[in-house]
Amino acid sequence: MERKHIPETENRLIILYALRALGPVTAMQLLQCMAESDLMNYITMQLSLGEMERQGQITQRAHPLGNLLELTDEGEYILRSFERRIPASRRRLIDERAAAWRERFATEQMAPAEAFALPDGRTAVHLRLLDKAATLLDLMLYLPAGKSFTLLPERWHSCVQATYSTVLAYLTADYDASLPMPEAKDTEAVRQCGMNDWLLTLTDDPQAPTIDLMMSLPDEHLARCSALEWPHAAQRIRQFVLEALENARPGR
Repeated sequence: MERKHIPETENRLIILYALRALGPVTAMQLLQCMAESDLMNYITMQLSLGEMERQGQITQRAHPLGNLLELTDEGEYILRSFERRIPASRRRLIDERAAAWRERFATEQMAPAEAFALPDGRTAVHLRLLDKAATLLDLMLYLPAGKSFTLLPERWHSCVQATYSTVLAYLTADYDASLPMPEAKDTEAVRQCGMNDWLLTLTDDPQAPTIDLMMSLPDEHLARCSALEWPHAAQRIRQFVLEALENARPGR
């Protein structure tokens, strides 16, 4: 059914209202909210966003999933001043679905996943687990030509926590904090990246990798022991992730 004409001012207020209800989201996530509620189409939203950013009502900050849109103080002031100009039915549409959207969008932001073709015909699958301060887990799997996963982000969202726990378990299975600090055989494999963060940067084969891993750990001793365990664990980790993605049931 064709929507009636909505005044431009009302469209902008709806966007401000949605951003306050949802918190920081990408433009694509905001569009999903607008489209699923039949509140606004892509072109209208993009035109409004551009003007609202120029007027200082919204801002953007970088995120691996894409820039996140946020209300500014000016946007919050305008919304408080003119919120009642948004029809109650439209506010209710957003309010009723906001909690489910927030949960869904937070998962997407916390666990981005993408796949892309490589020049040699293989497919690279890039899987991440993020928090506000750091990248907890960053996996790159290299698949044979023709191999891919449909609905990759949804598959990853369903198994990301299990994958993180399993990777950590494989790398720390024989960890003993009472043992002496292992020597750093590869200074690039373990390095400090914050006051209490040590970054593992590992690959199974520098010449023809099938899996790369970056992981943030809170202790140098733990990080060095995990790096020593990597050659024995790499292929088991790769196999676990592939099976987890293959067996995932998106949407369930």
